[in-house]
Formats: sequence, C-alpha cells, structure tokens
Amino acid sequence: MKRVIFDTSVYGKLVEEPKLTDMILQKLSKEFVIYGTDAIKNELRETPGHVFHGGKNLRNILLSLYRAFVRKDHHDLRYNKLIAALAKDYLAGYRKRGGGISGKKLKNDMIIIATATIYKLDIVVSDDEKSMLTDVAVAAYRTVNKLYGLPDPNFKTYRSFRAELLASKNQGRPL
Repeated sequence: MKRVIFDTSVYGKLVEEPKLTDMILQKLSKEFVIYGTDAIKNELRETPGHVFHGGKNLRNILLSLYRAFVRKDHHDLRYNKLIAALAKDYLAGYRKRGGGISGKKLKNDMIIIATATIYKLDIVVSDDEKSMLTDVAVAAYRTVNKLYGLPDPNFKTYRSFRAELLASKNQGRPL
C-alpha cells in the first residue's frame, strides 16, 4: 500500500474531475492511503468564500474532498520542530542552487515536502510544477535528505499520477 500526500493544488484539480475523484476514493485502503497536514487544510481554507463551482461553494467542496481523502485523525500529520528545521534547510538549499521564488511563497511547499519526508510517505503529488516540483527545488530536497540520511519521497506531477491511475484501472494493476 502506497502512502501518499496531495499538495493543495491537487484538490483543485480533483474538483474538476469527479470521476477520477471517485476512482481514487474507491482505491483508498486497498492501494493507497492519503495523508494531509494543517498547511494543506489552511491553504484550502484560504479559498475565497464567494467562489462557486457547479453552484456550490468551492471552499466547502475542497474541504469536503480533503476530509474524504484524509479519513483518520492519524492521517492528518502534525507539524513539529523537526519538520520546521528540515523545511528551513530545504529553502536554504533551494537558494544555494539559485532558486528565485520567495521564501514566503515556498513556505508551505517546503513544509509539505518535509512532512512527507519525516513521516516517510511514498509519494508527493502536486500540480505545482513551477515551484514545488521544479528541478531546483527537487534537487534541494534530495541534497538535504541525503545529508541527513533521510529517504526521498517519489515526486509525481498530478498529470503523471492521473495517467498511472487511469492505466492501472484499465489494466487492473496497482500504481
């Protein structure tokens, strides 16, 4: 069973694809478990209350999806000093490699990756290929993790995760 965390951006994509959402929900507890963090929940809560999708409040839809995927309390991973320190080191490594996105914008991305690393999750899925999953950012995560002897999660774009999920459905094999 794969242990997976969805970046905040993935929940927005899933709203647009209810059939895929249903397929993932069917595979929960069989093929993978979805984890979450307060950083992700808080970003979802920042969705403006006046935005609607299909006649329903988008913020409520996103938070309902989060609760549907992150089913148990112990799957809502807690922030701690180790995660904070690792996220800070990721940002320093990113800067050292010439990354130019502000630390304020990357803070939650770094926390999500640090959380996945500390809790030894298998896969991080994100649609954020312009910051969280850039070559510079991924190289920084890997360098820092190697320095501390920590395992790297697999980084997947939403597009590749979706393609693998659809292929596994058609071929009857797990991701």
